[in-house]
Amino acid sequence: MIRKQGPWSLWWLTGITLGIYYFVWYQRVNDELVAMTGRPAESWGAWWSQLVPIYGAVGLHHTAVRLNDAHAAIGSPTRVSPTVAWLWAPVWFGSHTRYLQRRMNLLADAHAVRGATIAQRTP
Repeated sequence: MIRKQGPWSLWWLTGITLGIYYFVWYQRVNDELVAMTGRPAESWGAWWSQLVPIYGAVGLHHTAVRLNDAHAAIGSPTRVSPTVAWLWAPVWFGSHTRYLQRRMNLLADAHAVRGATIAQRTP
C-alpha cells in the first residue's frame, strides 16, 4: 500500500530533522514501490545510497523510473521525469522530495480508485 503524505510537510520534516527524515522517507518510498511493482530496488533504493552524491543521483533516477513503472502498471497517465528528480529538483532547495511525493500521492489515489472499480465489478 502506498502511504500518502503532504509534500510540504515532508519537506519541512526533512529540514527540521536536519535531513534525517529524508533517509527514512527514501527507504519507505522505495520499499512501497518494490512491493507494488515487484522489481527489486537493488542497492539504489537503500537509504544509504543517498549519502554519496553521484550514487544518490543515480538512485533518484532509478526511483523515478520505478515510480513510472508503478503508474504504468495501474494504467495511470501520470509520469515522473527522472531528470527533474535527480538533476533540477535537488538544486532547488531539496524539492525533489516534494516532486516525488506528489507523484506518490497520485499513485495512491489512482491505486485506490482502481481497487474500488475492481471491487464494484465483482459480484
